[in-house]
Amino acid sequence: MNFRLHHEVDVTVVAAQPWGLDVESQDGTPGFVDQTKSPAWPSGDQDALVGTVLHAVVVDDRRNPVRLSALDTDLEIARQKRSATGN
Repeated sequence: MNFRLHHEVDVTVVAAQPWGLDVESQDGTPGFVDQTKSPAWPSGDQDALVGTVLHAVVVDDRRNPVRLSALDTDLEIARQKRSATGN
């Protein structure tokens, strides 16, 4: 899968780390959700998210793996940016 900046994607949480969540797209492309961009941070149980499908937005497509956010605020920002550019 080709992750593009500000585009939304559904990803599955495959592992929880102390610093965030390892995720994969439906075709197995890896991604990462930093702990501060996770809906379970700071008080939730990150391990409980393993196996969960998250709706996320690409916030950095230049890193490997790409960085995503599952926060509503970042999703809204991305939608505004896409509508401003017509994407």
